[in-house]
Amino acid sequence: MIILGLYNGHNAAACIIKDGKILINWELERFTRIKHDYGFNQDFLDKTLSSCGIKFDDIDLIITNKQDFKRPPPWTVPSTAVNYLESFMINNKQAYALNHHLAHVASAYYTSPFNEATIITQDGGGDDENFSYGTAQDNRITGFNSGRVRNIAAYWSGITLNNYRMPRLHAWDPGSGAGKIMALAAYGNTSIELEQRLEHTMEQGIQSHFTDPQSRAFNNDEDLSDVSTQRSKDVAAALQSYTEKEVKIIYDQIYEREPNDNLCLAGGIALNCVANTRVKSKFKNIHVPPFPNDTGLAIGMALYAHHQINGAPKDSNYFVPYLGPDYSIAEITIACSGSGYSYKKLHVDDVVDVLCERKPIVMCRGRSESGPRALGHRSIMCVPDMDNGRDFLNFQIKQREWYRPYAPIILDKYVDDILEDYMPESPYMSTSGTIKKEWRDRLSAVNHVDNSTRPQIIKFNHEPFIYSLIQRVYDRTGIPVLLNTSFNRQEPIVETPKEAINTFRDFENIDYMVLHNYQVIK
Repeated sequence: MIILGLYNGHNAAACIIKDGKILINWELERFTRIKHDYGFNQDFLDKTLSSCGIKFDDIDLIITNKQDFKRPPPWTVPSTAVNYLESFMINNKQAYALNHHLAHVASAYYTSPFNEATIITQDGGGDDENFSYGTAQDNRITGFNSGRVRNIAAYWSGITLNNYRMPRLHAWDPGSGAGKIMALAAYGNTSIELEQRLEHTMEQGIQSHFTDPQSRAFNNDEDLSDVSTQRSKDVAAALQSYTEKEVKIIYDQIYEREPNDNLCLAGGIALNCVANTRVKSKFKNIHVPPFPNDTGLAIGMALYAHHQINGAPKDSNYFVPYLGPDYSIAEITIACSGSGYSYKKLHVDDVVDVLCERKPIVMCRGRSESGPRALGHRSIMCVPDMDNGRDFLNFQIKQREWYRPYAPIILDKYVDDILEDYMPESPYMSTSGTIKKEWRDRLSAVNHVDNSTRPQIIKFNHEPFIYSLIQRVYDRTGIPVLLNTSFNRQEPIVETPKEAINTFRDFENIDYMVLHNYQVIK
């Protein structure tokens, strides 16, 4: 059985499952090089199929969604706003249309280690709703309810666009700056007065926040575009605080209805790592997939078809997020030989030497990560006590805002020594923690202004190469942590060996790259 999951909204993606194995799951932006790209793209679909050695005629089942964007698929897909699952035919093939939030629910539950769980999704909207919760047990999603709650996610989009004046990347990309406001919030101080203004504005409704650049989402006309002002910082802090309070109310209510030790989260709100950690209610364990936003809808649909429709058993092992295309030795060698740089076979000791000299490296190794965050396969890395590490990366490498933090990869056996107030199971950089006082100076490049950090906590079986690399760094430096940020600069995360070489060339201050089974040196 070959299943094709295809999502054509913003953060469009494709997934193929064959006989229970996920062959590929990746985002359109990695192919087109347009951040958060949207719509149906035939070349992308062809590349997805060819990467797996599959033809369209080989597909047994297609599962997709209804979207009214400018680049719809070349077939008519029924709406799932009322009926959550609709059966139809595409070119004589069995097809299903799946509700937006049910796909989120599936992406969260079927990638979790839990046999039973409560699942909550919250986002800016999909299929005319912005919230859902469900229950799952023994491989089955046994309950699903959707509706509308106060649209916090849309408000993040509106205030980002219209008050902070952070431009959208394209027509269907209203919320791309929300992560920046989350980072800025740590510099501000909330207040009852500000939170009441936020609530009042939300109660009035958000008018034209997607389309009208003249509208203001907060206090009607306030310009917060100068993020160096205390007012801009304080509004960001108030928005974060208000979000946490609103989300906690929902989680508490759901727990009372569906008490469970295990909580799975998806939807755009689940990208808020701080909120994920602070407002978990009475749930003991939290799972957030590596793709909680719409990048996870294609795989959510495919997993729903595989498990819920076809009845396949659930795998409760660690979900491996490295699901991008494979690249041949020939492709990798051609990229290296055409770079003009010296290159040789990869040796871990050489990588450790560079890192221990407090020099950054770039990593393009194996299959790329699914989802919006680099998890070690398409990453820039350094030891986090590198002099002025954060400013160096922000200004000279990434060319991004001064207040943006960086995340660490931490070995699981050392995390208790380093962090407090953290979730122990956080392999996808989806929760937060507080760096203990004795480690703040040594981890300065990943220590945010409020001493928070967004860890990727890994076990050996998660990624043996990265685990062993960090262990060797620890043996020489006493630091079991590497800073990890995405391998890109104002573009989607690099995908191909050729793209890796080109972006590496743009980094004037980084001289060392791991490119699959080679090390490349300027």
